This record gives sequence, structure tokens and C-alpha cells, in this order.
Amino acid sequence: MMKAWSAGFTLLEMVAVLFIVGLISSIAIPRLPAMQASLDFALKRNSFEQAMNGLAYRAFKENQDFTLAGTYDAKGQVGEAPTASVPGDDGISGKMRTLPLIDTDRRVMMPSVTPAPFSPPLPEGWRMEIAAPIQYRASGYCTGGTADVEIGRRRYAYTLKPPLCEAALEGR
Repeated sequence: MMKAWSAGFTLLEMVAVLFIVGLISSIAIPRLPAMQASLDFALKRNSFEQAMNGLAYRAFKENQDFTLAGTYDAKGQVGEAPTASVPGDDGISGKMRTLPLIDTDRRVMMPSVTPAPFSPPLPEGWRMEIAAPIQYRASGYCTGGTADVEIGRRRYAYTLKPPLCEAALEGR
């Protein structure tokens, strides 16, 4: 009679498989928090860029001008927006002025409607600084500018190009 062999693994094979699984997990598991943080940052950055890209449409949809100027964090504007110094200042803050689209002797023009106060959506711990005011018109036009975003110790510069001010990370 022939002896039947049972289908199974030997102890040596099981130890070898457990050793390999342990070795792979010791390499992969320490990197999981860094991978999660990287994914979280990428999702927040993508959400921020989509929100910034939609601001011109939002102004058009709400039929309301608004201006981004100064420093913002997750709670809104930090302090007062800087005012533009214009020769012959008439006491109107810089964020209430618009630049003409055509060559004219007038350096500034009054907006057709008063810009609404606005705070861009920023994730917790992010800070955005806009040196020169960026104006979003109710027509959907945006004057363009730059936005410096500070996340922890890192700084990122976004360029917002008219007419729709699509956010583009500089150096990308």
C-alpha cells in the first residue's frame, strides 16, 4: 500500500513566510503616517486650488464684486487690509479702488458697486497673504495678482492670472 501525503506546510516554510511578512511590514508600517500626511496635504491643496479657481465664477453668480487683500487664515481676514497710497488721496481705502482696463489719464476709478467683504476658504493652520489687492468683478473678470500661502514653515507662491484668476503654483 501506498502512504498518502497530507497537503500542508512544514514548520520551516511557515517560519520563512512569517519572517518575510515581518520584514516587509517593518519597512512599510513606519512610512504610513508620512504617506497619510502627504495625502492629507495633497487633498487640502487640491481643495484650496479649486476654491480659488472658482472665485471669479462666484462673483459672477452672486453678481457682487469682492476684493482679496491683506492676510487671511482659516477664520477669515487677519487685521485690516492694506490701503493703496494714491496721490491726492481722498480718504477712500485702497480696496475700494479699481484700476482701469484701458489707458486713461485717471489712475484709479471707483467701482460700480461696493465690494463685498470676503474670506477665501483656507484649511486650519494655513495662512494666505495678498500684497496687492486682487479684485473680482461681478462680470466674472479678475484683475490677477499673487497669493503667498504659508503652511507651517513652508511658503508657496500662487499666481492668479486674469481674466479668470486660475491659481497656478509657481515653479511647478
